[in-house]
Amino acid sequence: MAIPTNITREHVLRAIQRVDREGIPPRRNSRKWFLEYDKELYPVKLLISWANEFANGEELDSDPNVFILDMARKYLESLDFTIVNIALTKH
Repeated sequence: MAIPTNITREHVLRAIQRVDREGIPPRRNSRKWFLEYDKELYPVKLLISWANEFANGEELDSDPNVFILDMARKYLESLDFTIVNIALTKH
């Protein structure tokens, strides 16, 4: 399955606002790839899942059979977001 292509940058920004309000749910954080926005880091799969709720009325299942981290990273990059690998920035 793929990420729905009707998810826009605006939907992702709304998902970022939701993370800012509600925080990151248990077991939904990332270990490696994050979207960097206003000097804050956000887990890419969570943002896609929540952005889908704004675009299509339901949270996108983050199960790897639905979509994988690499798909989320590339999709967010296509929307002109900055994606960082924190594993490469830690020394």
